[in-house]
Amino acid sequence: MRFHIMQKKINQSTEEYRAFFETDSIDEAKDFAMRLAFDETNNVYVQDTKRGEIVRDFDALVYRV
Repeated sequence: MRFHIMQKKINQSTEEYRAFFETDSIDEAKDFAMRLAFDETNNVYVQDTKRGEIVRDFDALVYRV
């Protein structure tokens, strides 16, 4: 899977992020990450494994090819 939605609770250390969900669709990754981040006790980011970076702009063309 290309996109990993990484999640941890706010009281956990940075090393405790875990892959909560994986998908090949940037739209699904965005939707899932936003729903997960809606809970204020979660810290969430999306990792693009193909590019080896954190997704910052879900609409960027680089994530759609």
